[in-house]
Amino acid sequence: MTLITLKAAMTFPNVALDPYGVPAMASAASLSNTAHYASYIFAADKDMTVSHVGFMPGAAAGSPTIECRIETVDASGLPSGTLFGTTTNGTTGAVTSNTWTLQALTLSASITKGQVFCVKLKFNSGTSLVIQHLNNCVQRMSRSLTYQVMNTGSPAKGALVTVACLALGSSSTTFYNAPGAMPIIAYTAGAFNNTNAAKRGLRFVPDFNCRAAGIIWFKTNSTGNYNILLMDDAGNELSSSSTAYDGDVAANTTRDMVQTYFDNTVTLTAGTAYRVAVEPSSATNVNVSTVSFPSADYFSATAAGAATGSPSAQYATYVTATWTDSTTDYPFMDVILDQIDNGAGTGGGDEVGVLGS
Repeated sequence: MTLITLKAAMTFPNVALDPYGVPAMASAASLSNTAHYASYIFAADKDMTVSHVGFMPGAAAGSPTIECRIETVDASGLPSGTLFGTTTNGTTGAVTSNTWTLQALTLSASITKGQVFCVKLKFNSGTSLVIQHLNNCVQRMSRSLTYQVMNTGSPAKGALVTVACLALGSSSTTFYNAPGAMPIIAYTAGAFNNTNAAKRGLRFVPDFNCRAAGIIWFKTNSTGNYNILLMDDAGNELSSSSTAYDGDVAANTTRDMVQTYFDNTVTLTAGTAYRVAVEPSSATNVNVSTVSFPSADYFSATAAGAATGSPSAQYATYVTATWTDSTTDYPFMDVILDQIDNGAGTGGGDEVGVLGS
């Protein structure tokens, strides 16, 4: 294993969302007639065969139904109204308030890497339906071409300054990681203190040799002091990494992404499970926020996910003497890496520039 130093730190697995306020499930659009729709424009970052579309409703009235459509995009950058391929659409049964909905398309949409396409949620019948998104935060890799077009009277473009609560599946259990979209059904602020030696963080398995320097995480409405630490899978601290922080030391103590660094870096081995955690050091609350997915299958819609087996990263909590690894939740937390394996097995000392955190 030969590690090379990065000119700019990178994060792993790069799933954590970036809030610019306090996140909240909110209305992306309220649909009430057949001209209304909520839609999202993507540039495919991989070849995809989309057979299913999942979305998160809010309030539903009058047993509404939604037509899920994969469409082309016109020269103005709006949904064209033309299906991407033959019958690349499907209509739901009655949608229930605040209940994740997954709809199969009649035929799959075959999308080639680099193609621009639209996912449209079009009102079909009923009285009204709210389409939800996660407000006040973005994904780091969704700031280029991904955007939304809402029509509740006339089409209106908007930058995707939220996270679309959306999933694109190659089946009913396997999903693509589409920048700008995540299958979110709930947000939890997650305040906690040192009761029962509590810790909250991330269990992760790197798929390459690397060196961890710290963590980046979101805390809100909490000013308690805390430690950060890196452990093996059993919870034993590695390389005396534990570092104490004052909760008031932040640009904004009510909401902020915080980059924190270990006293000592820790070299990680590919395929080995580790844990990073925030550990409150007093009865004053700190915070580790999380989002929830409809089921474990939806981890495959994130950079941490896998269609089968355990995800490479998931929310982990510790109380008294027991770790619990969630099958449906993910924290606003990533690991900061300052070195990665060059894959050559010899040499060293090189520097590589990587998109930073």
